Amino acid sequence: MLRAIIFDMDGVIVDTEFQDFRIQQEFIKKENPTIDQKKTNFNELIGQSYDMLYETLRKFIGSNDSLNEIKERFERFNEAAYETIDYLQLFRTDILSILKWAKKNEILLAVASSSTHDHILEVLTACGIKEYFDVIYSGEFVKESKPNPEIYLNTLQQLTIEPEQAIAIEDSYYGITAAKTAGITTIAYKETRAAIDQTSADYLAADMIEIYKIIQSLK
Repeated sequence: MLRAIIFDMDGVIVDTEFQDFRIQQEFIKKENPTIDQKKTNFNELIGQSYDMLYETLRKFIGSNDSLNEIKERFERFNEAAYETIDYLQLFRTDILSILKWAKKNEILLAVASSSTHDHILEVLTACGIKEYFDVIYSGEFVKESKPNPEIYLNTLQQLTIEPEQAIAIEDSYYGITAAKTAGITTIAYKETRAAIDQTSADYLAADMIEIYKIIQSLK
């Protein structure tokens, strides 16, 4: 029996995953203007935890600087880029139908995101949906974020449910891997703008309306 729905945030609740991807590419180009963009697989940036991201950025930049130095420069760059972003414009409002239906049917709701806890709260508050969620779990609470399943296992523990009683909504390869490894039925929000491997998800949906229909059929 379905008892909980666990959402990733970036790329699912708000369409920020691709925005993040573009910002990361711009940072790499700024730091390493000579990089061969045609031969570089930027797609591996998508859905990474912060620690993995800084390692990948350093690799693409070709720098010997410490991860802390890369982190500091990228965070300044990222913060400046996000100053002009309106989360409400990126909010996938059709999720409201799922949230309201879940509450009506006494189904628990959670967010399990690799983003920092403060950032998750900022986005959910800006979109006016923070109060819907019973558990909000951040990748900074675990030693290794996605694709490690710990973030999902801990979210399940806080919800006091078993993996087979939950559905995860993900978009990135790393997120899907984490949810599936935790034993959770996973619906992938289809991404067509970048080459993301979503084949390991149990279901693939074009939008929140289709996700809603799949959830209802699984209940």
